[in-house]
Amino acid sequence: MLRVGLAFNLRRGTPSPDTLQAEYDPPATVDAIAAALAAGGAMVARLEADDAFAERLRADAPDIVFNIAEGLRGPSREAHVPAICEMLDIPCTGSGVLAQAVCQDKPFALTVLRAAGVPTAPFWEVAVGAAPPAAELPLFVKPARQGSSMGVTEGSLCRTRAAVAEQVREVHARFGEPALVEAFLPGREFTVGVLDGPLRTLPIREINFSEVPADYPPVYTYKFKKEWDEDRFFTCPPDAPPALVARLQALATAAFRALHCVDVARVDLRCDAAGNPAVLEVNPLPGLSPDFSDLPCMATAGGLSFEDLVLSILDAACRRTGLDWRRQA
Repeated sequence: MLRVGLAFNLRRGTPSPDTLQAEYDPPATVDAIAAALAAGGAMVARLEADDAFAERLRADAPDIVFNIAEGLRGPSREAHVPAICEMLDIPCTGSGVLAQAVCQDKPFALTVLRAAGVPTAPFWEVAVGAAPPAAELPLFVKPARQGSSMGVTEGSLCRTRAAVAEQVREVHARFGEPALVEAFLPGREFTVGVLDGPLRTLPIREINFSEVPADYPPVYTYKFKKEWDEDRFFTCPPDAPPALVARLQALATAAFRALHCVDVARVDLRCDAAGNPAVLEVNPLPGLSPDFSDLPCMATAGGLSFEDLVLSILDAACRRTGLDWRRQA
């Protein structure tokens, strides 16, 4: 029987958009993933990725780690569990140290994507204390190294120079890190789930901004994710021309490869005024909360149950690392 260590960071209390609790998983998500792994025939050990994780992992010595841990601290925190697994020579699902660290640094990831020929919006990294660029408005401002839409608010879309300067100062003050300033793309927004082994995409999910209040900007904020999660705020698959769907799929897989992702990722894209899509960011550690996170919702639209999705990720990692495992029928 395959011994799987489930690495996670558990959410405690009510999360806020300024703390890592916003990224952590509630107990129900950990329970659902553990149940899916057990249903596939794995023996599951829960390994919270806290300060004692390395010692706990060494003592338990699973055959493979199923990683959903966001990390405790630091600008490369999502790379910590893969790094510890690498050090202890224990296989791990999902992307490795390099991809996790690069994707968490959004300006660095965008630089890699542009070098690989993957289109992005024009962007600037603004160091703490530095002034924002005098670029064409409107501009979009967010933290350079946060996930789960942390620091993305209604004010992130800036239509004046004063608003840009204020938002950059707020990012610097709240997060103590550079701000990412991007040219705002006014078109449709999509997210694409990518699974590996073989490489394929799930049905595309579109964010439906037409359902939000009229005075709310067309921005997929932390508030949007937490308050407006009903089906009417999303369309999956979208009502989009086949050529656009094919382009979104091609860009998502190109970004996945360019950033050396493996097993699973989610790629966010947005279109410019002419309808041309560009990659916003790549998340190699996408959320797996059933019936809430984008990836499970896209999997459901594609005929995959939550159990199928979890076991597909495990299957891909086992094949990639040479582990001999066959899920139960």
